[in-house]
Amino acid sequence: MPLDLASFLHHTPESEKTTVFVHIDEETVDTYEALLIAQTRYQKLFITLEPKRRYLVHTQPADSEDVEIDFLQDYEEVEALMEDAGLDGIHDGEQGILYHNLFFLLMNP
Repeated sequence: MPLDLASFLHHTPESEKTTVFVHIDEETVDTYEALLIAQTRYQKLFITLEPKRRYLVHTQPADSEDVEIDFLQDYEEVEALMEDAGLDGIHDGEQGILYHNLFFLLMNP
């Protein structure tokens, strides 16, 4: 039995939810709700909740205050980050976290 999105988001910790603002042009900004699904020491992987789900990576290098945010186009990049986060255990020296949000999204396409 699928759980409706509003109920799920009500119980999801704020630290696992975000709003993504994408500037299309000078006047247009698209807004997407997103859930954190995987995290390593330097990267967070979010997935948008729009009908066509998209992956977004948030990267903060260890030696920098700057943050890079990119939509991932290549699913191999998504798989690599999920492996680093623990899908296949410790990978490439990274130890991370996979969030229950991933399982909600898999059960409720």
